[in-house]
Amino acid sequence: MDRLTGKLKLAFDDIGTGEPALLLLPGWCADRGILAALAEVESKKRRVINVDLLGHNGSQRPEGDFGSEDMICETIKLVDSLNINEFVTVSVAHAGWIATELRRRLVHRVSKMVFLEWIIIEPPQIFFETLDKMQKPDQWQSARDALFTGWSLGIPNLAKPFDEFMTNYDFDMWSRAGREIGRSYREFGSALRFLEILAPAPTVLNIYSPTQIKNLYSQPDDTKYLEVQEVFANKHHWYHIYRSTSKSHLPSVEVTQEVADAIESFLSGSAS
Repeated sequence: MDRLTGKLKLAFDDIGTGEPALLLLPGWCADRGILAALAEVESKKRRVINVDLLGHNGSQRPEGDFGSEDMICETIKLVDSLNINEFVTVSVAHAGWIATELRRRLVHRVSKMVFLEWIIIEPPQIFFETLDKMQKPDQWQSARDALFTGWSLGIPNLAKPFDEFMTNYDFDMWSRAGREIGRSYREFGSALRFLEILAPAPTVLNIYSPTQIKNLYSQPDDTKYLEVQEVFANKHHWYHIYRSTSKSHLPSVEVTQEVADAIESFLSGSAS
């Protein structure tokens, strides 16, 4: 069901029944189609709201510039209009910044958060260099294409969802993404640092691909990335980790059932 009502600016699918509902948030420059398969699987167990972020795909595009704050405000309007008492966010990549802010503002309604492929510790320098290139008219396309290659490992089958759901955006949106994502990391240093200051403490599941992390940090494996999280988890027992078998940046597409199983295990309280 594709809905865009008069007072709401966000397009969304609302399927399934049962609480806590899942609020699915695709990342910047991505359609909600990257989460459609996951939404379908999860809707057999609970209500699922799969949203296009403000300015993306079927959602309205504001006149002039906009940013993360506008996205957050419109998302709150949506969940209020749908009378969702309790929900769990499932966010892709840097939509994690939006999800954590939703948790801060709606603390008694956002019971848990699930992150998919969000860089949870301090990013490497090459990440910031890519964000800068995304904001340059003569470099944004090559920067985007390099991201697609890295996210898919150059494997045609893994590249399909990026071509299908992320090539519909122009320089304005990619440069806006680079600006907003960079601003969040420069303000907080890392996602873990921001999570640590949320009060009361959230309950979190971080799902990531060791293959992607290995490539991002140019390391032989994800050992260091995992160790930082394990230290954090030992200090904060509300933080949980799941290393997926996904090779690509989109586990929701590549290993849909595995991701759904990890989320359900987390929601049932049996996640390690």
